[in-house]
Amino acid sequence: MSEPIVRISRLSSWYGRGKERRQVLRDVSIRLDPGEVLGIVGESGSGKSTLAKCVLGLVTDVEGVLEVNSPRPQMVFQDPYGSLNPAKTVGWILEEPLRAAGVRDRGERRQRVRDFLPLVGLEEEHLTRKPAQLSGGQRQRVAIAAALIQGSKLIVLDEPVSALDVTLQAQILQLLADLKERLGLSYLFISHDLAVVYQLCDRVAVMTGGEIVEEGDVDQIYDHPQHPYTKKLLDASLSLE
Repeated sequence: MSEPIVRISRLSSWYGRGKERRQVLRDVSIRLDPGEVLGIVGESGSGKSTLAKCVLGLVTDVEGVLEVNSPRPQMVFQDPYGSLNPAKTVGWILEEPLRAAGVRDRGERRQRVRDFLPLVGLEEEHLTRKPAQLSGGQRQRVAIAAALIQGSKLIVLDEPVSALDVTLQAQILQLLADLKERLGLSYLFISHDLAVVYQLCDRVAVMTGGEIVEEGDVDQIYDHPQHPYTKKLLDASLSLE
């Protein structure tokens, strides 16, 4: 068996200090293998976004085993308008990760950006636009491109389609699936919606109260949920269809 991209064993985490210190994650264990999509599902406050931040190294008050065997893991956020600099053009936004990675030659950065555009379904005409001049789907494509352009193989997707309508959701999920195959990516997919997770993920871990209460293949979880909380989430997803 190949080395996992992410291996987490009995991970606990805390926010705050002193009397304000509170535990958020409790003995969480997951594994993400190369080329796999692992869904982390739960309602707001379940701990799933904290788990994502731990993987990215943004939460440091932790105990347990946390191994990330991929350089420069990146994140795609729920709200692309909030995560993209509104004062900058798409071209500048997509060059910025390359500048951060040490690509100093401006011509090389611009060429790499132009080469990357077709992969995410954008045109060169978009490079001169600012985020406010793009549709919601286009903004999310820019955010995905910004996360991938450094060559990262591990992408954390935090509710990446929940701000989009159903048609755009389907388009972005298909784009993510295509990019995974084309670029050899692994995804940690954070969501509150089991129906969305079912479309993209190979396995799913269900979180509540900072713990994983159920984990398995998506078909197994979808067809034969065992935990009452999983059944609740599944009922909520099905009621929206």
